[in-house]
Amino acid sequence: MSDFEKMKKELVESNEKNYGKEIREEYGEEVYEATNDILSGLTEEQWISSEKLRATVEDMLRKLAPTGDPASPQAHEMAKLHGQWASTFWADGMYSREAHLALVQMYTDDARFTAYYDSIAKGGAEFLRQAVEQADDIE
Repeated sequence: MSDFEKMKKELVESNEKNYGKEIREEYGEEVYEATNDILSGLTEEQWISSEKLRATVEDMLRKLAPTGDPASPQAHEMAKLHGQWASTFWADGMYSREAHLALVQMYTDDARFTAYYDSIAKGGAEFLRQAVEQADDIE
């Protein structure tokens, strides 16, 4: 087993241990298994691409959140890139504006996600949510 395959296996096992029960209860077994299948099936190139997108979104959030302008063109671009990153882990056809909005709403509703995004930039979770809400050109 390659180091990359080992990393994916460990990530799936960690997600199961830390979030498996919660995700199954909230979204159902089918969604949980589909997500694991997607993660397990990622190529190393897809993983690297998703990590670059994540890092770009986080860098943009770090720079843009202090401006307080989630309606700016740069914030809209960040929202688009965030959607592309999230889509890496969703089955084909699952991405929609509504699903993206629900995801970023969860970032402000769930203290664990809020803490993560707020550690990147003060008010980061709320800024990202607002940017996605106001970016009417993402689909």
